[in-house]
Amino acid sequence: MGSITKTKAAILVELNQSLEIVDLELPVLRKGEVLVKVHSAGLCHTQLLEIKGENASGAHNPNLLGHEGSGIVCDVGETVRKVKKGDHVVLSWIKGSGANVCPEPLEQNGKLINRGPVTTFSEYTVVSENRVTPIPKTIPLKPAALLGCAVPTGMGMINNSAQVTSQDIVMIIGCGGIGINAIHGASLAGAAKIIAVDVNEYKLSEAKKFGATDVIDPTQENLEKRVRDITEGDGVGVAIDTVGRRETMETAYGLTNNHRGRTILCGVPNPPNMKINIDPFPLYYGKRLVGTGGGESDPDVDFSRYAQLYSDGTLNLDEMITHEFKLAEINKGFEILKSGRGLRVVISME
Repeated sequence: MGSITKTKAAILVELNQSLEIVDLELPVLRKGEVLVKVHSAGLCHTQLLEIKGENASGAHNPNLLGHEGSGIVCDVGETVRKVKKGDHVVLSWIKGSGANVCPEPLEQNGKLINRGPVTTFSEYTVVSENRVTPIPKTIPLKPAALLGCAVPTGMGMINNSAQVTSQDIVMIIGCGGIGINAIHGASLAGAAKIIAVDVNEYKLSEAKKFGATDVIDPTQENLEKRVRDITEGDGVGVAIDTVGRRETMETAYGLTNNHRGRTILCGVPNPPNMKINIDPFPLYYGKRLVGTGGGESDPDVDFSRYAQLYSDGTLNLDEMITHEFKLAEINKGFEILKSGRGLRVVISME
Protein backbone atom coordinates (compact mmCIF):
# COMPACT_ATOMS: atom_id res chain seq x y z
CA MET A 1 0.00 0.00 0.00
CA GLY A 2 1.01 3.64 -0.21
CA SER A 3 4.05 4.86 -2.10
CA ILE A 4 7.80 5.12 -1.80
CA THR A 5 8.84 7.23 1.23
CA LYS A 6 11.99 9.34 1.33
CA THR A 7 13.85 9.61 4.62
CA LYS A 8 17.15 10.56 6.19
CA ALA A 9 18.75 7.73 8.13
CA ALA A 10 21.89 6.94 10.13
CA ILE A 11 23.69 4.00 8.52
CA LEU A 12 26.54 1.84 9.81
CA VAL A 13 28.64 1.65 6.63
CA GLU A 14 31.98 0.46 8.01
CA LEU A 15 32.69 -1.35 11.27
CA ASN A 16 34.29 0.73 14.03
CA GLN A 17 33.40 3.95 12.21
CA SER A 18 30.89 6.70 12.85
CA LEU A 19 27.40 6.26 11.46
CA GLU A 20 26.73 8.16 8.22
CA ILE A 21 23.60 10.25 7.57
CA VAL A 22 22.21 9.37 4.14
CA ASP A 23 19.05 9.84 2.08
CA LEU A 24 17.07 6.65 1.53
CA GLU A 25 13.93 5.56 -0.25
CA LEU A 26 11.74 3.17 1.73
CA PRO A 27 9.78 0.75 -0.46
CA VAL A 28 6.04 0.39 -0.81
CA LEU A 29 4.58 -1.51 2.16
CA ARG A 30 4.11 -5.24 1.91
CA LYS A 31 1.59 -7.34 3.79
CA GLY A 32 2.13 -7.11 7.55
CA GLU A 33 4.31 -3.98 7.42
CA VAL A 34 3.78 -0.57 9.00
CA LEU A 35 5.19 2.83 8.01
CA VAL A 36 6.01 4.97 11.05
CA LYS A 37 7.17 8.57 11.34
CA VAL A 38 9.77 8.21 14.09
CA HIS A 39 9.64 10.75 16.90
CA SER A 40 12.36 9.53 19.28
CA ALA A 41 14.83 6.65 19.40
CA GLY A 42 16.90 5.41 22.31
CA LEU A 43 20.55 4.40 22.08
CA CYS A 44 21.46 1.04 23.60
CA HIS A 45 24.77 -0.61 24.44
CA THR A 46 23.86 -3.33 21.93
CA GLN A 47 24.50 -0.84 19.14
CA LEU A 48 28.05 -0.34 20.36
CA LEU A 49 28.57 -4.06 19.85
CA GLU A 50 26.92 -3.89 16.42
CA ILE A 51 29.23 -1.06 15.41
CA LYS A 52 32.18 -3.28 16.31
CA GLY A 53 30.62 -6.34 14.62
CA GLU A 54 30.57 -8.14 17.97
CA ASN A 55 26.85 -8.73 18.40
CA ALA A 56 25.67 -12.33 18.64
CA SER A 57 24.72 -12.67 14.96
CA GLY A 58 27.89 -11.08 13.63
CA ALA A 59 28.40 -8.09 11.34
CA HIS A 60 25.65 -6.94 8.95
CA ASN A 61 27.08 -3.68 7.65
CA PRO A 62 26.10 -1.64 5.81
CA ASN A 63 22.88 -1.64 7.82
CA LEU A 64 20.24 0.38 9.59
CA LEU A 65 20.29 0.27 13.39
CA GLY A 66 18.01 1.03 16.33
CA HIS A 67 15.54 -1.16 18.23
CA GLU A 68 13.85 1.20 20.70
CA GLY A 69 11.68 4.13 19.73
CA SER A 70 8.33 5.86 19.39
CA GLY A 71 6.40 7.48 16.59
CA ILE A 72 3.16 7.93 14.68
CA VAL A 73 1.73 5.47 12.15
CA CYS A 74 1.61 6.93 8.62
CA ASP A 75 0.31 3.90 6.73
CA VAL A 76 -0.27 0.17 7.10
CA GLY A 77 0.12 -2.73 4.71
CA GLU A 78 -2.51 -5.29 3.86
CA THR A 79 -3.63 -7.58 6.71
CA VAL A 80 -2.41 -5.18 9.42
CA ARG A 81 -5.10 -4.87 12.10
CA LYS A 82 -3.07 -4.04 15.20
CA VAL A 83 -2.58 -0.34 14.41
CA LYS A 84 -4.02 2.24 12.05
CA LYS A 85 -2.96 5.55 10.53
CA GLY A 86 -2.54 8.22 13.21
CA ASP A 87 -1.88 5.83 16.10
CA HIS A 88 0.94 6.64 18.51
CA VAL A 89 3.17 3.61 18.87
CA VAL A 90 6.20 2.17 20.62
CA LEU A 91 8.79 0.50 18.39
CA SER A 92 10.57 -2.48 19.94
CA TRP A 93 12.74 -5.47 19.14
CA ILE A 94 10.56 -7.48 21.53
CA LYS A 95 7.95 -9.38 19.55
CA GLY A 96 4.28 -8.72 20.19
CA SER A 97 1.20 -9.89 18.33
CA GLY A 98 0.81 -9.48 14.58
CA ALA A 99 2.64 -10.49 11.43
CA ASN A 100 6.35 -11.26 11.63
CA VAL A 101 7.79 -9.87 8.40
CA CYS A 102 11.42 -10.30 7.37
CA PRO A 103 12.36 -7.15 5.46
CA GLU A 104 14.34 -7.06 2.24
CA PRO A 105 17.55 -5.00 2.02
CA LEU A 106 17.30 -1.47 0.65
CA GLU A 107 19.26 -0.31 -2.38
CA GLN A 108 21.18 2.94 -2.35
CA ASN A 109 23.64 4.03 -5.04
CA GLY A 110 23.93 0.47 -6.27
CA LYS A 111 24.68 -0.94 -2.81
CA LEU A 112 22.44 -3.03 -0.55
CA ILE A 113 21.70 -1.81 2.97
CA ASN A 114 20.55 -4.44 5.45
CA ARG A 115 17.73 -3.88 7.93
CA GLY A 116 15.86 -5.90 10.53
CA PRO A 117 12.15 -6.20 11.39
CA VAL A 118 12.51 -2.93 13.33
CA THR A 119 14.94 -0.02 12.92
CA THR A 120 14.63 3.42 14.50
CA PHE A 121 17.58 5.61 13.47
CA SER A 122 15.68 7.37 10.67
CA GLU A 123 12.96 9.96 10.18
CA TYR A 124 10.63 7.29 8.79
CA THR A 125 10.85 3.52 9.15
CA VAL A 126 9.10 0.44 7.83
CA VAL A 127 8.65 -2.21 10.53
CA SER A 128 6.96 -5.55 11.01
CA GLU A 129 3.49 -5.43 12.57
CA ASN A 130 4.65 -7.43 15.59
CA ARG A 131 7.25 -4.76 16.47
CA VAL A 132 4.76 -1.91 16.96
CA THR A 133 2.47 -1.45 19.96
CA PRO A 134 -0.17 1.30 20.22
CA ILE A 135 -0.12 3.56 23.28
CA PRO A 136 -2.48 6.34 24.44
CA LYS A 137 -1.91 9.70 22.74
CA THR A 138 -1.74 11.28 26.19
CA ILE A 139 1.73 9.75 26.71
CA PRO A 140 4.54 12.06 25.48
CA LEU A 141 6.42 10.35 22.66
CA LYS A 142 9.93 11.15 23.93
CA PRO A 143 9.75 9.16 27.19
CA ALA A 144 7.57 6.58 25.43
CA ALA A 145 10.62 5.59 23.37
CA LEU A 146 12.11 3.95 26.47
CA LEU A 147 9.19 1.52 26.58
CA GLY A 148 10.74 -0.24 23.59
CA CYS A 149 13.70 -1.80 25.39
CA ALA A 150 15.10 -0.20 28.55
CA VAL A 151 11.89 -0.28 30.57
CA PRO A 152 10.44 -3.71 29.62
CA THR A 153 13.82 -5.41 29.89
CA GLY A 154 14.86 -3.84 33.20
CA MET A 155 11.49 -3.92 34.90
CA GLY A 156 10.50 -7.17 33.24
CA MET A 157 13.36 -8.95 34.96
CA ILE A 158 12.01 -7.73 38.28
CA ASN A 159 8.31 -8.33 37.66
CA ASN A 160 8.28 -11.30 35.28
CA SER A 161 11.59 -13.17 35.51
CA ALA A 162 12.28 -12.86 39.27
CA GLN A 163 8.83 -11.86 40.56
CA VAL A 164 10.48 -9.77 43.27
CA THR A 165 8.62 -9.27 46.55
CA SER A 166 9.22 -7.29 49.74
CA GLN A 167 11.14 -10.29 51.10
CA ASP A 168 13.89 -10.05 48.48
CA ILE A 169 17.29 -8.42 48.56
CA VAL A 170 18.13 -7.54 44.96
CA MET A 171 21.57 -6.86 43.45
CA ILE A 172 21.97 -5.24 40.02
CA ILE A 173 25.41 -5.24 38.39
CA GLY A 174 25.63 -2.45 35.82
CA CYS A 175 23.57 0.73 36.25
CA GLY A 176 23.05 1.88 32.67
CA GLY A 177 19.70 2.18 30.91
CA ILE A 178 18.64 -1.40 31.63
CA GLY A 179 20.12 -1.54 35.12
CA ILE A 180 18.52 1.71 36.25
CA ASN A 181 15.12 0.35 35.22
CA ALA A 182 15.76 -2.85 37.16
CA ILE A 183 16.64 -0.73 40.20
CA HIS A 184 13.54 1.43 39.74
CA GLY A 185 11.42 -1.69 39.24
CA ALA A 186 12.79 -3.32 42.39
CA SER A 187 11.99 -0.16 44.32
CA LEU A 188 8.42 -0.11 43.00
CA ALA A 189 8.11 -3.79 43.92
CA GLY A 190 9.07 -2.93 47.51
CA ALA A 191 12.26 -5.01 47.64
CA ALA A 192 13.79 -5.19 51.12
CA LYS A 193 17.16 -3.89 49.91
CA ILE A 194 18.51 -2.94 46.49
CA ILE A 195 22.26 -3.17 45.90
CA ALA A 196 23.62 -1.28 42.88
CA VAL A 197 27.06 -2.30 41.61
CA ASP A 198 29.08 -0.27 39.10
CA VAL A 199 32.54 1.17 38.61
CA ASN A 200 31.10 4.53 37.52
CA GLU A 201 30.57 7.04 40.33
CA TYR A 202 27.99 9.00 38.33
CA LYS A 203 25.83 5.92 37.70
CA LEU A 204 25.98 4.90 41.35
CA SER A 205 24.83 8.37 42.32
CA GLU A 206 21.92 8.10 39.87
CA ALA A 207 21.08 4.62 41.17
CA LYS A 208 20.30 6.13 44.58
CA LYS A 209 17.76 8.46 42.98
CA PHE A 210 15.90 5.46 41.55
CA GLY A 211 15.78 3.45 44.75
CA ALA A 212 19.13 1.80 45.44
CA THR A 213 19.63 1.37 49.19
CA ASP A 214 23.30 0.39 48.89
CA VAL A 215 25.86 1.24 46.20
CA ILE A 216 29.17 -0.54 45.65
CA ASP A 217 32.14 0.25 43.44
CA PRO A 218 34.10 -3.03 43.31
CA THR A 219 37.29 -1.17 42.42
CA GLN A 220 37.09 0.70 45.72
CA GLU A 221 35.99 -2.03 48.13
CA ASN A 222 35.60 -5.80 48.40
CA LEU A 223 32.31 -6.56 46.67
CA GLU A 224 31.83 -10.04 48.10
CA LYS A 225 32.52 -8.95 51.68
CA ARG A 226 30.15 -5.98 51.40
CA VAL A 227 27.32 -8.09 49.96
CA ARG A 228 27.82 -10.78 52.59
CA ASP A 229 27.66 -8.09 55.28
CA ILE A 230 24.45 -6.62 53.84
CA THR A 231 22.80 -10.05 53.55
CA GLU A 232 24.18 -11.38 56.85
CA GLY A 233 26.11 -14.04 54.96
CA ASP A 234 23.16 -15.42 52.99
CA GLY A 235 23.76 -13.89 49.59
CA VAL A 236 21.11 -12.00 47.64
CA GLY A 237 17.71 -13.35 46.70
CA VAL A 238 17.94 -11.93 43.17
CA ALA A 239 21.12 -11.03 41.27
CA ILE A 240 20.94 -9.39 37.84
CA ASP A 241 23.89 -8.88 35.52
CA THR A 242 23.39 -6.28 32.79
CA VAL A 243 27.06 -6.05 31.78
CA GLY A 244 27.64 -9.32 29.92
CA ARG A 245 31.26 -9.94 30.91
CA ARG A 246 32.47 -13.28 32.23
CA GLU A 247 33.56 -11.90 35.58
CA THR A 248 30.30 -10.01 36.21
CA MET A 249 28.18 -13.05 35.31
CA GLU A 250 30.18 -15.30 37.61
CA THR A 251 30.06 -12.71 40.39
CA ALA A 252 26.27 -12.40 40.11
CA TYR A 253 25.86 -16.17 40.38
CA GLY A 254 28.41 -16.50 43.17
CA LEU A 255 26.69 -13.89 45.36
CA THR A 256 23.20 -15.38 44.94
CA ASN A 257 21.74 -17.43 47.80
CA ASN A 258 22.57 -21.10 47.21
CA HIS A 259 19.13 -22.46 48.09
CA ARG A 260 16.50 -20.02 46.87
CA GLY A 261 18.37 -17.34 44.92
CA ARG A 262 17.72 -16.39 41.30
CA THR A 263 20.51 -15.20 39.01
CA ILE A 264 19.41 -13.48 35.81
CA LEU A 265 21.84 -12.77 32.97
CA CYS A 266 20.77 -9.88 30.78
CA GLY A 267 23.88 -8.25 29.33
CA VAL A 268 24.81 -9.35 25.81
CA PRO A 269 27.83 -11.69 26.20
CA ASN A 270 31.02 -9.93 25.15
CA PRO A 271 32.90 -11.49 23.46
CA PRO A 272 30.03 -13.52 21.91
CA ASN A 273 31.56 -16.99 22.26
CA MET A 274 32.94 -16.76 25.78
CA LYS A 275 32.27 -19.37 28.48
CA ILE A 276 31.62 -18.90 32.19
CA ASN A 277 32.59 -21.11 35.14
CA ILE A 278 30.06 -21.82 37.89
CA ASP A 279 29.47 -24.40 40.59
CA PRO A 280 26.36 -26.28 39.37
CA PHE A 281 25.74 -28.15 42.63
CA PRO A 282 23.47 -25.48 44.24
CA LEU A 283 21.16 -25.73 41.22
CA TYR A 284 20.05 -29.12 42.55
CA TYR A 285 18.84 -27.46 45.75
CA GLY A 286 16.79 -24.60 44.38
CA LYS A 287 19.24 -22.01 43.10
CA ARG A 288 18.32 -20.82 39.62
CA LEU A 289 20.38 -19.41 36.76
CA VAL A 290 18.56 -18.05 33.70
CA GLY A 291 19.06 -15.72 30.79
CA THR A 292 16.38 -13.28 29.75
CA GLY A 293 14.94 -12.09 26.45
CA GLY A 294 13.57 -8.65 27.14
CA GLY A 295 12.52 -9.46 30.69
CA GLU A 296 9.98 -11.96 29.36
CA SER A 297 7.83 -8.94 28.53
CA ASP A 298 4.65 -9.13 26.48
CA PRO A 299 4.38 -5.82 24.59
CA ASP A 300 0.61 -6.17 24.20
CA VAL A 301 0.23 -6.32 27.97
CA ASP A 302 3.26 -4.71 29.58
CA PHE A 303 3.75 -1.61 27.41
CA SER A 304 0.31 -0.20 28.18
CA ARG A 305 0.79 -0.99 31.87
CA TYR A 306 4.08 0.90 31.99
CA ALA A 307 2.53 3.78 30.04
CA GLN A 308 -0.20 3.99 32.66
CA LEU A 309 2.36 3.94 35.48
CA TYR A 310 4.09 6.87 33.79
CA SER A 311 0.79 8.74 33.51
CA ASP A 312 0.13 8.11 37.19
CA GLY A 313 3.48 9.62 38.12
CA THR A 314 4.73 6.28 39.46
CA LEU A 315 7.21 5.44 36.71
CA ASN A 316 9.96 8.05 36.38
CA LEU A 317 11.05 8.00 32.75
CA ASP A 318 11.90 11.68 32.31
CA GLU A 319 14.95 11.60 34.58
CA MET A 320 16.26 8.49 32.84
CA ILE A 321 16.76 10.55 29.68
CA THR A 322 19.96 12.42 30.43
CA HIS A 323 20.90 13.51 26.89
CA GLU A 324 19.04 14.32 23.68
CA PHE A 325 20.49 14.84 20.19
CA LYS A 326 19.24 15.37 16.66
CA LEU A 327 19.65 12.61 14.08
CA ALA A 328 22.58 14.48 12.51
CA GLU A 329 24.29 14.41 15.92
CA ILE A 330 23.78 10.70 16.61
CA ASN A 331 27.51 10.00 16.85
CA LYS A 332 27.75 12.50 19.71
CA GLY A 333 25.12 10.40 21.44
CA PHE A 334 27.22 7.29 21.04
CA GLU A 335 30.22 9.11 22.50
CA ILE A 336 28.14 9.86 25.61
CA LEU A 337 27.04 6.22 25.76
CA LYS A 338 30.63 4.98 25.54
CA SER A 339 31.83 7.46 28.15
CA GLY A 340 29.33 6.31 30.78
CA ARG A 341 28.30 9.92 31.48
CA GLY A 342 24.59 9.31 30.96
CA LEU A 343 21.75 6.87 31.51
CA ARG A 344 19.57 6.87 28.37
CA VAL A 345 20.50 8.92 25.32
CA VAL A 346 17.59 9.78 23.00
CA ILE A 347 17.72 10.82 19.36
CA SER A 348 14.94 13.24 18.42
CA MET A 349 13.67 13.36 14.85
CA GLU A 350 11.56 16.46 15.51
